[in-house]
Amino acid sequence: MEHSELLNTLAQIALGTLGFTGVVVALKHSSNEWNNFEKIRFQALVTTTLTALIGSLLPQIISIESQDNWLTWRLANLGIGLMHLVNFGSIIYTAIKYKIKPKPQGLKDIMDIIVGPTLIILHIVAALGYIPWLKLLLVIGVLQQLYIGISNFLIFISWKKS
Repeated sequence: MEHSELLNTLAQIALGTLGFTGVVVALKHSSNEWNNFEKIRFQALVTTTLTALIGSLLPQIISIESQDNWLTWRLANLGIGLMHLVNFGSIIYTAIKYKIKPKPQGLKDIMDIIVGPTLIILHIVAALGYIPWLKLLLVIGVLQQLYIGISNFLIFISWKKS
């Protein structure tokens, strides 16, 4: 399958991030000491990194059954779009549950709030066949999920024990 090397590399980065997260949790943190904001950051770290991992493997998994290259990439975009939607919804649910009000602190936070929902919509529209850049869009979606996961990982490792 074309682009499998790139997607496998992205999957390895996601898996490495998840692995290092496990080591950091084991060595540095006790989840009983986390405040609600730290819990939601950890949730975002794990869910987005898992989405990047699974999303980067989806085209190869789907191509096992489908010989239609266009259908494979449409279904992969649908898959990552739905996973991203579930992540976004679960983080909003968790924020409401813990009564956390987001406070965008700069251009990066505002861009994150805009880019996430836009990508979800683009993945679903691509899955319906209305966007021709299926491969590029999938890679952008995986990279965006990795970006969120790695950003939260960097914040996660900088937490100080209380």
